[in-house]
Amino acid sequence: MPPGIMHIPKESESNSPDAVVAAGGKGQLFTRDFGLMTTANFADFICLQMLVATLPLYIIQLGGNKATVGMVASVMGITALVFRPLMGWLTDTYRRRPIILLGLSFHTLASVAYLVGASIPFMMLGRAFHGIGSSGYNTASTTYVADIAPPKRRAEGMGLFSATSALGQIVGPAVGFMVLKKYNFTHLFQITAGLAFFAVMMAFFLREKQPLKTIKRQPWTLRNGLVAKDALPVAWIILCIGLGLGTVQTFVALFALPRGLPNPGVFFTVQAIGVLISRTFSGYVADRHGRASVLIPGILLMVLGLVLLPWAHSSLFFLCTAALYGIGYGSAMPTSMALLIDCVRPEQRGLASSTYWLGLDVGVAGGAMLMGLVSQHFGFGPMWIVAACCTLLALAGLLKARPIVEVVNKSETAPA
Repeated sequence: MPPGIMHIPKESESNSPDAVVAAGGKGQLFTRDFGLMTTANFADFICLQMLVATLPLYIIQLGGNKATVGMVASVMGITALVFRPLMGWLTDTYRRRPIILLGLSFHTLASVAYLVGASIPFMMLGRAFHGIGSSGYNTASTTYVADIAPPKRRAEGMGLFSATSALGQIVGPAVGFMVLKKYNFTHLFQITAGLAFFAVMMAFFLREKQPLKTIKRQPWTLRNGLVAKDALPVAWIILCIGLGLGTVQTFVALFALPRGLPNPGVFFTVQAIGVLISRTFSGYVADRHGRASVLIPGILLMVLGLVLLPWAHSSLFFLCTAALYGIGYGSAMPTSMALLIDCVRPEQRGLASSTYWLGLDVGVAGGAMLMGLVSQHFGFGPMWIVAACCTLLALAGLLKARPIVEVVNKSETAPA
């Protein structure tokens, strides 16, 4: 394994904000703040997934069509893409907790918009609120977890934090449809607003690890406020992964139904279970044996799952590809987040996180559009192979990240 990727940076006790332990633990991962953050994340993801699964039905009920569903759904992604760089700069400039609270508050406002305005324009407003909220919350929450996790257990912390997202993805749609079956959309939006507000309350009690007096506030500029240069190799990794992910999310249903394969919802359930299982242990392995020891197998498992899909003619084979892809994705994503933090200095973590999520946004959207063209001209079989090749290109980012980790490691261990 490349030594730069295998090595976990040692952080200077006198110079690094990581030395300021507000969470009260010397090397402890399971602290009060980690518990509050993961609880808030779980509640928020149940809320989001309840809405993702059910909003298309509500839009149709309001008189929309399939095109309207797509238009409304795209508002969240476009809004998040626009606001992410700003949220990254704000996370570094005004610390993590305020941006976490801001993001979760916008998630609450989104459900309120759905509740008070039964119309397509209000649906679009709610999705815009969700986009703004997600751009801030995803950036600040992952940065906060990186701050409070001990450096030698950072990947483990990121993995367990991400596992609550996967659990929300499993639970949320089932709860959403259960509420609709027994009640109606009004009750659904009341419950999602309540869950989002509960997440706000959990986040309210978080404690910052970085003292306010250590923050050097710099004005936002095009040079320092769009992307973090040192984060670009890891952003490339997640962009390539996103190309495959966007293809799976967009085309699995269209691919499966003509073949008589199971309800695509089962595919995504199996995939989410694979993500959940892998995230509980992959971070532990990455902390002890290096990021590459998890990232490389994770990427290869995703590639294998995609390559095998054209030959999926039975239910069992189809679901096995879902498990392979889920385990690979669940291993690679939190480990890539930990590698991201290894690549940047503490004062750049917010912007680096926004750069990372920006890469995923571009990858998912690009995968859907690019592979749509491939499938249109060559069919689904070649499309899955092209998606696998795009995912495999993520390995190039891993090689490029090595020298950056070495430079950051030397600067943080240098005497004051």
